[in-house]
Amino acid sequence: MKSYKDLNHKEKIAIGEKRRKMRLLKRRLLIGGVAVGVISLAVGGFVFAQKLSTDMEEEKIIAYEQPEPEPVEAEPTPEPIDYGDVKIEVVVNDTEEEEKAKELEKKKAEEAKKAEEAKKAEEAKKAEEAKKAEELKKAEELKKAEEEKKAEEEKKKAEQEALEKAEQEKAAAEAAKAQGPSGKKVIDVSVFQGSIDWAQVAASGVDSAIIRVGLRKSTTGEILEDGNAKANLQGAINNGLKVGAYFFSTATTQEEAIEEANWVADYISGYSISLPVVYNCENYEKPSSRQYTLTKDERSNIAMAFLAQVQSRGYTPMFYASKYELVNNNKWNISQIEQSYMVWLAWYSKDLSTLETGPSYSGKCSMWQYTDKATIPGAPKPVDMSVAYF
Repeated sequence: MKSYKDLNHKEKIAIGEKRRKMRLLKRRLLIGGVAVGVISLAVGGFVFAQKLSTDMEEEKIIAYEQPEPEPVEAEPTPEPIDYGDVKIEVVVNDTEEEEKAKELEKKKAEEAKKAEEAKKAEEAKKAEEAKKAEELKKAEELKKAEEEKKAEEEKKKAEQEALEKAEQEKAAAEAAKAQGPSGKKVIDVSVFQGSIDWAQVAASGVDSAIIRVGLRKSTTGEILEDGNAKANLQGAINNGLKVGAYFFSTATTQEEAIEEANWVADYISGYSISLPVVYNCENYEKPSSRQYTLTKDERSNIAMAFLAQVQSRGYTPMFYASKYELVNNNKWNISQIEQSYMVWLAWYSKDLSTLETGPSYSGKCSMWQYTDKATIPGAPKPVDMSVAYF
């Protein structure tokens, strides 16, 4: 059997209503009993009085010359009172227990509401976490796909580079067997090739080298020595190679070009230089270059000022540029420059069938740089390889 505390709200209300009706019934019965008692007492009294009066009349009473009393009419018996129409309203206040039950029910309802809200919040949180997990999963899958695509592209790129390198190495190997009209196979190097074993280079069949001796910084304009210039000059000369020099210029005026030429002449004055001294100018179209604002005519005049000063110092000057820059005077006034100076053409063509006679180029070409990926014994890194036609 359930205790009162275990009952639900409806059951407690039903019990309360039942108790109220019982109390109302008891009170009505009590009032009815009292009323019946009062009526009974009144009727009993009236009967007793009737009987007493009758007994007294039967007795013989001697009256001394008193007139016989007139008979007294009996009072009518009062009609019993009908309490059927009496309405008794009983107001029963909720007991303390019922108040507690209501409070408890209210508290449980609030707790149930909070639990439902917490449940909904938890479900919303789980849904959000599931959504984020799904988005993260998709992002990871997309990232993985992109990485796989990138890896595939890099693989293809590496394969292509390896193929090109193999072709260039093959071409370089074939070219190494070729001899120009004067038999010169020329490499050009700088600090970027690292420390070179010139004995191995000489033994490989290379007989000439153009050494970078210095540069002018593109930002500050400061002239600097190449870090390996002295070692390369001395090493090449000591191992019987013919040696020339080149300077990486960023001159913005003819005066600076003359300054650069004099710096080079002074630097190489202590070495046996038998090949040309070269003017090399690149990256002039980059916004970061101090030559960025120069016109083609201005740059060409600066180059010729350098070449003229080199010649005045007793060395053979030569101008270096790519085929793209020179064709149709695209970036330099080469038709003017080649009238007075030698031209070193950079063109990495896969067709080296004309290596002995020169490239299929209509302009002047004193030396052809045909690859920048030649592998030479003694050189830690690939080098530029050229054939000289002088």
